[in-house]
Amino acid sequence: MVDRNSESHLPEALERLVRGDLGALSAILAVDHAAIREAAATLGEPLIVTRRAAVLVLRGLIDGAFSPQLTQAWASFVRRGYVARSGNGPIRPIEIDFAQADEDGISATVSRLDEIGDAIDGGWSSDEVLVLLQLLGEP
Repeated sequence: MVDRNSESHLPEALERLVRGDLGALSAILAVDHAAIREAAATLGEPLIVTRRAAVLVLRGLIDGAFSPQLTQAWASFVRRGYVARSGNGPIRPIEIDFAQADEDGISATVSRLDEIGDAIDGGWSSDEVLVLLQLLGEP
């Protein structure tokens, strides 16, 4: 049974998640994709991952505030526009864009974070995160 109260907070949770607040991920994981699509439709403006959001996630990873699994789940969601779940049929993703001015750095960050834990790319290193931060213009 879906908690309708949690669904009423989904638009805010989507915005927070895209802004790099990984604490909002649990609200997204708790509902089905149809509820996520409905929430995105109520926003009235596009969901855009900014440079600041990517930096927050990278700093959270390197500082230990976010686990590699949590950062990977964030990257997967903002990259694809849906939560990957086994047994799902075709899914129409929600649209999530990357800020144009920083699109290359954001895209590289999201792509790499999405690869964390897979059989080929495995884990991450602090040196790798520092390189990504530099791509985003961070010292």
